[in-house]
Amino acid sequence: MKKIIYSLLGVAFLFSACEDRLDIEQKGVISFDSFYKTDDDAQNALNNLYQSFCLNIAGNEGVYVALPVLFDEAGDDMLAAGNMYGDNDFGAQINEFRYDSQNEVIRNTYWGLYGVIYDSNLVLDNISPTTPVKKRVCAEARSLRAWSHLMLAIGWGCPPLVDHILKPSDKPANNAVEGGHNGLLEWCAKEAEEAANDLDERENPSDKVGASKVTKGFALTVAGKARLFKGDYPGAKTNLKKVIASKKYELVPTARWANLFHASGDLCEEMIFQANALENPGIGDWSNKIQRTSWMWIQFWNWRTDKLASKPSFIGPDGWGGHSIRADFAERMLANDGYSTRRKATFLTSDEFLYEMEWNGTKGLNLTREELEKSDKIGIKDLTGLYGFAGYFANKFVAWPEDNEKGWYGFKNLTIFRYAEVLLMYAEACAQTNDSDGLQYLQEIQTRAGSAHVSDELTLQEVKNEKSYEMWLEAVRFPDMVRWGDTDGIVNNGKDIPSTLDAFFTKGEPKHRIYVEKANPNKGKTGFVKGKHEYFAYPFAATSINPNLKQNPSGE
Repeated sequence: MKKIIYSLLGVAFLFSACEDRLDIEQKGVISFDSFYKTDDDAQNALNNLYQSFCLNIAGNEGVYVALPVLFDEAGDDMLAAGNMYGDNDFGAQINEFRYDSQNEVIRNTYWGLYGVIYDSNLVLDNISPTTPVKKRVCAEARSLRAWSHLMLAIGWGCPPLVDHILKPSDKPANNAVEGGHNGLLEWCAKEAEEAANDLDERENPSDKVGASKVTKGFALTVAGKARLFKGDYPGAKTNLKKVIASKKYELVPTARWANLFHASGDLCEEMIFQANALENPGIGDWSNKIQRTSWMWIQFWNWRTDKLASKPSFIGPDGWGGHSIRADFAERMLANDGYSTRRKATFLTSDEFLYEMEWNGTKGLNLTREELEKSDKIGIKDLTGLYGFAGYFANKFVAWPEDNEKGWYGFKNLTIFRYAEVLLMYAEACAQTNDSDGLQYLQEIQTRAGSAHVSDELTLQEVKNEKSYEMWLEAVRFPDMVRWGDTDGIVNNGKDIPSTLDAFFTKGEPKHRIYVEKANPNKGKTGFVKGKHEYFAYPFAATSINPNLKQNPSGE
């Protein structure tokens, strides 16, 4: 893909606005009027849109990749963690439902999505689909715009629909779409369905380029998800079955399940679309002030290894310990999966943490279990323990050394859709319509996971359970809970916050023993409130400049 530089268009816009003052021909500048004419212009504009996507969605303006933090932190399966209470509080506010309209996770996600919409509209307002190339370019832009509106609808209910470049005086209202939330979801579905007709298809499951750009598979997945959230289950089945029937995607083998969340899994056969930060020629070095997907992703999600007796060998850089897995969820998954490949790649039990990991402090010593139980080179050495940890150790997104090959900030693509989610969404749509066709795909997910439980019938509850295990921390759980009405498990978020300690260090016991203590540092009201927290607050930065943007209950 050709590289387009932001400053080029920026300078063009600047001088096109000043033509009446400056008649001197500018050197090395493409005027706005002379751009968007050829197929190459169209492709370059599209490349700029992909750069925008990497920066707004897979990059960050804050200190993390905002979108997955927002949609994961509010779920019933994880805890906000860190060095101590108040650390990483931007995430803890979401997890404990004590955020307001100035929360930076909310702001960055909201503006990032509208940033992609703006650059999509820049393409669509200026390029006429008069050639095959221009038709494809416009279809890719429409699909990314539809996805962005879909995520906004999932997160904010019925935010402004922006299908063209706005004038400075425009103040679009929310709840303005006919049909409200469902009307916006219908618009997203139709946009993606129509765009699919002009999109390339992935060549085959090994086609890496086809996983890094918008294809028919991506557009149909967007449409299927929009219809699923709308409750149009027959329509969702139609779109999602087309993705399955294309045979352009496959589940990776069981042995590679963990790799899906690391650099070695980027653009593999299971990926439908990833924000391609790794092979994107427009992503510069740190000196260019462009932050890659895994720069602060690694920092936020990795364990605080400074609190351990020595560093586990499988972990790349140190982190802030920004998340952990809830004990009740871990116990449900352990009962369901047993010692499956998927479960152990998702989280470790305390025994696995102590004795099945390789620790740098004992590396090469070949210590017996009895010797390890008494070693001061393993375990949680810090006397305050691991704040926010509940006795289990999240493993899924803890960065490996391979994710850190480019320096401490690292490289890793951000997954937007993978094939497993398509199979689970299709299985749900089938369960909702008493169609047994979805059972085979539910079983395919479970068998690949190595799970101890494989469903013998297709029910909505079976799909709900399986999706919670397979898609943990992939920005789907909280929106699913809201649309299913399954929010009882988060009404007490923010209470009884755990810390995990090691009695070998804290109590001087002769052997390691992991235990949990709980505290209640929050003094105000916390936890999910029905009728208030289904949708996030509109950022103050948006409502303060747009009087037509009515605040959601969560921001009032």
